[in-house]
Order: sequence, then C-alpha cells, then structure tokens
Amino acid sequence: MSLHGDLLEQAKHLAKRESRRPRQASLRRSVSSAYYALFHLLVDEAAKMLVGGKPLQCLVSRAFLHDEMKQASTSFAAGGLPPHVLGLFTGAVPRDLQLVASVFVDLQEARHEADYKVDRIFTRSEVQALVSLGDQAFQAWKRVRVQEIATIYLASLLLWKRWR
Repeated sequence: MSLHGDLLEQAKHLAKRESRRPRQASLRRSVSSAYYALFHLLVDEAAKMLVGGKPLQCLVSRAFLHDEMKQASTSFAAGGLPPHVLGLFTGAVPRDLQLVASVFVDLQEARHEADYKVDRIFTRSEVQALVSLGDQAFQAWKRVRVQEIATIYLASLLLWKRWR
C-alpha cells in the first residue's frame, strides 16, 4: 500500500483504539495521520504529474509548503478562483474537487489543534468524523483526478504564490 493509504488506515485504527476511554494521544495522532494522508496523496499525485522519474519526484515533493497548499485549497474550496487560474479552464470547480480542497483545509486546521493546542480535548466521535472526511476526500479525488481542473489544482498547490 502507499504511504498515504497507510496513513489513512492508521488514522482509522487510532480513532477506534482504547474502546472505553480513548487516550488523547491516540485521538490526536489519528487527526494528524488523517491530515498527512491527504497531504501525501496530493503531493504524490502532483509530483507524478509535474515530473518523471522517482528520484526527481521525491525531490519535488519536498518543495510543497503546507501554508501555500492551504491558500490554494481555500480558493478551490470556495469555487472563486483568481483570474490567473480562471483563464486556464472553462466551467465551475467540480463538487468533488471542492470537497478535496475543503477537507484539506479542515484537516490541516484540526491537525494544528491536535499538535499544538494541548488544552483542547478531542472526542472519539469528532475524530472519527474528521477521519471520515479524509476518507471521503480520497474517494472524491479518485473521481475527479482525471479532469483538467484537477491538474490545475495540483500545480497550484506548488505554484500558488508564484502565479500571483
């Protein structure tokens, strides 16, 4: 299985761990794993789309910045793209791509809370809902990944600030 697939599986496992009183550490790591599953899925897809050859893909993968990916995803999630991106395709941003972009933003924010807000208490149901969103984003990506707008989205994850 791929790294992103393994991370999503791990997120699901950690969300169900300790049946009676789940540990905050398990719930927090579940949230983090769900985010990184989607992060690595998108980075892997983008690197494969942008360059050939595994060594170069690995090098390109390291150039993606979480904040820049969030900015691009926020725009795609809202469906209101800036003019420099709108000119690249006709039509609206498909719902599946809006879902992927929206979940990326939501999971990144949840991961920040899980990793840095130590006074924040997570519930199992809340974490399972976040992991479920990650799973839905994976499924939505499978449906939309072949569309031209998905290619533009992947490129924007790396080039968002440079395109402005």
